[in-house]
Amino acid sequence: MIRRVVTVILLVVFSSVSVTGVSAQEGKKDINRATVEELTEVKGIGVKKATAIKEFIRKRGGIKSMEELLEVKGIGEKTLEKLKKDFEVKR
Repeated sequence: MIRRVVTVILLVVFSSVSVTGVSAQEGKKDINRATVEELTEVKGIGVKKATAIKEFIRKRGGIKSMEELLEVKGIGEKTLEKLKKDFEVKR
């Protein structure tokens, strides 16, 4: 009985991990729901820029395209590409 319980627990734990070691449930986060803390995890995004992004998104009621972020002061093509590695617009 204990052996079955341990087997089930191990199956549950390891079923969420892919071959590459990344959780199967991980993926890009929704930029419209991102927190300042999540945004600052991107290299080149500090609290000030992250706050500007959040405010921009809030004023628009959400964005439909990541490219809209180019309208935020301090966000250029390179920064946008970094953001796209971790975030996307989910519908």
